[in-house]
Amino acid sequence: MSSKRILIIDDDPEICDALSHILSQYGYEVFTALDTNTGSKLLDDTEPDLLILDIMMQTMDEGLNFATKLKKAEGVYGVPILIVSARPPVEKGYARSLDEDLDWIHADIFMEKPIEPEELIHNVKLLING
Repeated sequence: MSSKRILIIDDDPEICDALSHILSQYGYEVFTALDTNTGSKLLDDTEPDLLILDIMMQTMDEGLNFATKLKKAEGVYGVPILIVSARPPVEKGYARSLDEDLDWIHADIFMEKPIEPEELIHNVKLLING
């Protein structure tokens, strides 16, 4: 059986490396991108089984916009999305709370940084294996 493919899009190279290391230990084939433009190309090229996505990259809502666009294009049967992001700080100009956002975030699971490896693997298995 071929290994499942996971695409990580996060503007923090250390997060990409850490998540890649954890996921690779469990036999997943991992691809990373530091922005959604590169991530979009990798999404087409690799056809991953799961997308792990950060919210705040170049803009405060880049990841959310990318997830929304992807879910609208692919529908509910498209690639599952796991958002791994820090809680947006209100003092940095992000006016909405996470609770307000959860009702419109187009993701299957939301995890707040820092994450525990065991919790990450549990959620990845939920989304990939059902």
